[in-house]
Amino acid sequence: MSQTQADSKLQSIKYFNPSRSVQEANSLIPKVEDLVEKYQKTLLTWKKENDTIQHASDLLWDLARIEAIKSDKQNTWDAAWNFAWKEASYAARTNFGWYGNEFVSGETVKDAARDAAKYAARYAVFESVKEKLGGVNPFEYVIELYLMGLRPTYFRKMGDTEQFVIDFPLKLDGKNVLGCYLYGDKEISFTHNWIEYCTNLKHLNNPDTKRSFV
Repeated sequence: MSQTQADSKLQSIKYFNPSRSVQEANSLIPKVEDLVEKYQKTLLTWKKENDTIQHASDLLWDLARIEAIKSDKQNTWDAAWNFAWKEASYAARTNFGWYGNEFVSGETVKDAARDAAKYAARYAVFESVKEKLGGVNPFEYVIELYLMGLRPTYFRKMGDTEQFVIDFPLKLDGKNVLGCYLYGDKEISFTHNWIEYCTNLKHLNNPDTKRSFV
């Protein structure tokens, strides 16, 4: 993919849109599962012994920037960061903040924008040097999740394993909430408010069922 095509892909993202029904969200899970599997598999090739998959993702950000600078590549990642930050901030404020007639704190908006900017920048810089770093850009799979209107987050510890967590913007009983998907789930079972991140998870059908992770 050319740099122009990579930039166009990032610029075509409609962040956190649309808000879906639970049924519509569940229909996306097979595709989401496939993308997460590919993302995780690609990162495992960079994971060091006794390290975490999340750290492998963070490490690649540094490696790709170093390689890009050594190769005299044009700095595209700062522009990708700035564009994604602006678009994701606007989407969160407009759809789920004051303008969307709901309260989403400025800090929550910044967190959503920071994650979007982080992945956009990682995708952009890795794309510029991917032939020197194995030929596969792991962050393209995360960008595909953003293109679906979802909110990818991080690998989180669930017991002794790491699982990737993705928030699905949902419309539930007239309210905007986030469906909390943990890789391996076959359907959206837990939700939380935007300001709660992945804390205070509420089960859709059984309020006594709990889930927590770090």
